[in-house]
Amino acid sequence: MDLKLKDKVAFVGGSSKGIGYGIAKQLAAEGAKLVLCARNRQQLEQAAESIRSKFVVEVLPIAADLSSLEQVRMAVQQAVNHFKLIDILIVNSGGPKPGRFFDLNDQDWTSAHRSVLLYVLELYQLLIPLMKKQGWGRIINISSLSVKEPEEHLLLSNVFRSAVVSLAKSISKELYPFGITINNICPGAFKTDRAIQLMQSKAEKEGKTIEQVEQEVASSLPGKKFSSIEDIGYLAAFLASDLAKEITGTTIQIDQGLSKGLF
Repeated sequence: MDLKLKDKVAFVGGSSKGIGYGIAKQLAAEGAKLVLCARNRQQLEQAAESIRSKFVVEVLPIAADLSSLEQVRMAVQQAVNHFKLIDILIVNSGGPKPGRFFDLNDQDWTSAHRSVLLYVLELYQLLIPLMKKQGWGRIINISSLSVKEPEEHLLLSNVFRSAVVSLAKSISKELYPFGITINNICPGAFKTDRAIQLMQSKAEKEGKTIEQVEQEVASSLPGKKFSSIEDIGYLAAFLASDLAKEITGTTIQIDQGLSKGLF
């Protein structure tokens, strides 16, 4: 199926590896041009070269820490200077520090606010006016199942990722007349660096090896395995296409049916 994304320009955060890379790769498979953004320059260049070698698309890697508002502005300016526009924004970043309420200090809250919520506001302020001007745009926030089922040990993620989801819903009606949709994806069990970090923490607390914890986690999933990065790329590419033009303000989980909630 042709999603008609050829020559659309996608700005993909956290795209040197993991979920961001999986989404970038699928957008490239549909012919989209890419702005890859991540902190590690070496990994970013490797990701860009890997995509170029598989797909005939233009890829612009920009090394930036998106938790810094100055670097957000720098990255967007470089992207717009190069491509003149941004059609698709994939908002994706690493999760904040895990912990329960009394595990966290003021600096943890400030850092999470900056790295999960504040930079999203900046990206919206910079890119939504461009999308309005061209009369078309797609914003896809990569969130977490914790916005639907809060986890006691992921308090910062619960609070700030829920704020992003609420923001998306709040502005979805305002953006729709301009041909802009905004949606959220909640990944379930993907073997990302974040998942590995949480499993390592659990292993240390319980005196187990990470291999033991990984096997326990996988066996607790409906499919008895971690989901594939490619699957989230397919969903993101669909939401970025005109086939999904009537879908906006939604929060969709991709989790093998893991979550227990009705909504």
